Amino acid sequence: MDAVDLLEKRIEALELQILPKDKSVLSNKSQTIADLLTETQTMISSALSCRESVTSLLQHMHTINEYLDPSSGEYDLEADIKKQYLLQIYPELKARVELIKTFNNLIQFTNSESLQKVTELSGKLQTLAGSNVEIYEECKEVNENVLKALQEYNNISNTIKVLFTQMDKDISQFEYTQNIKISTE
Repeated sequence: MDAVDLLEKRIEALELQILPKDKSVLSNKSQTIADLLTETQTMISSALSCRESVTSLLQHMHTINEYLDPSSGEYDLEADIKKQYLLQIYPELKARVELIKTFNNLIQFTNSESLQKVTELSGKLQTLAGSNVEIYEECKEVNENVLKALQEYNNISNTIKVLFTQMDKDISQFEYTQNIKISTE
């Protein structure tokens, strides 16, 4: 008896333990769980064959199934190697599963009308971006001119302050000398 036959007999024994014993509940007994699992795996792989990340994940699943097959290795050292390999690829598999969940959540948005109109409106967007750059350059130039004007205003204001201070000092000096002359006469 080879390993496949032994495995099929173990699965049949598990089916008898798990499935109800009432024959009326079992409508289609001709297919075993192994056949159903194989059919399910085939349907999933054909449905997801166009997605690269899922295909990569399924390729890893085949490798994992090979390592988990009881007939593939008989030594404890090989089991430890298999365990190490599974532990090494676990973060990658977990990240892939999360990526697939995110992709499935976002797939409804990829078919929206607004995303389909993006290609139609890209020319308009480029035109608007170009005009936005021109407006930015004009704004930059106006800002530089305003800064120059403010600097000139500050210079003129400071010069006027200095002149008024000097004039006030000169007038005060003149008045002082006039008061001295009047008081001496």
